[in-house]
Amino acid sequence: MDLEDMAVIAAGSSDLFRLEALPTYLVAQEDVDFTAWKRGSRALPTPETNSWLAHIRDTTAAGACWSRVRVLDYPLSEYSEFELHGYQANAAAGETIHVADRAWSPELDGLRVDFWVFDTTVIRMIYDEAGHFVRPEPADDPRPYLGMRAVALRHAIPLADFLADHEPRLIA
Repeated sequence: MDLEDMAVIAAGSSDLFRLEALPTYLVAQEDVDFTAWKRGSRALPTPETNSWLAHIRDTTAAGACWSRVRVLDYPLSEYSEFELHGYQANAAAGETIHVADRAWSPELDGLRVDFWVFDTTVIRMIYDEAGHFVRPEPADDPRPYLGMRAVALRHAIPLADFLADHEPRLIA
């Protein structure tokens, strides 16, 4: 499976969920934005300036449900701060984003893999130890991942609440 195969699966889905549990992701598409953010730029993209956000906006308007849970470890990595700031653009485009601090529950400690759920199809996102994306990989059995999604959602709070209560300096 490659990213194009994954895109085909996603395109036919109406319920799209992402669990993110790593401290850092080193993704080439984000290099320019992350570098600018580290230099102090806090401008958020919009659906008019970013094709991914336009896709979220358009598919949400057509009835798709985009959601994610970001499981964090403290102290936050610089990348996690960048991500939390940027998620506000995703939320404005229609994605429902929740955040959980791993310290809030022992159940969250077991969430150490990243994956997408497209309706009932689960695709594991494989990263190397540094956070570089390696490949997507279909899960043979979706049940453990659906269980992880339930745990993550049970212990997470909405992004806006998390930022207001825990990281107000990241509010756009």
